[in-house]
Amino acid sequence: MPITHTSEEPSFPLDFSAISFLIVDDQPFARRIVRSMLVGFGSREVYESSNGAEALELARAVIPNVIITDLIMPVANGAKLIAMLKAPDSPVRQIPIVVLSGYLTKTAALAITNSGADEVLVKPVSPKALYGHISRIVLRKNQTNVPTSFLNNQRRRAESDGKKAKNLAYVG
Repeated sequence: MPITHTSEEPSFPLDFSAISFLIVDDQPFARRIVRSMLVGFGSREVYESSNGAEALELARAVIPNVIITDLIMPVANGAKLIAMLKAPDSPVRQIPIVVLSGYLTKTAALAITNSGADEVLVKPVSPKALYGHISRIVLRKNQTNVPTSFLNNQRRRAESDGKKAKNLAYVG
């Protein structure tokens, strides 16, 4: 399914083939939907976990480029997972986190963002919305320890923007 781009999305398709993801949700159907979107975008490496405790171990083992997590889960919920992932001594604290939840209020979304989540989305999520939020993370310039897959996309964006600037002519 083609994705139409909004002004917040890049004017070129992102290369998802080198971006790895960890989906954390206790609902298998929800994980399957997100997985199918990511694979549809071109991702080849998508890991899944059904709770925060398992996800923490998996994140440390595979070091995904982006983590997409639900909030309401058994064992360790999304808020606990974010706190553990973003702890100062955590080896995976630099990994961007997208929260995808059906139970969000403005207050909860603000608290989650303040705890370290990079993006917050409400379920059900459309492919266009997920693509846009991931694009913002991948193309963000002020990241530390940026994965090569992000740098390649940032370079493609800079080249695309450079070509657009060359195509503009001043008419006086």
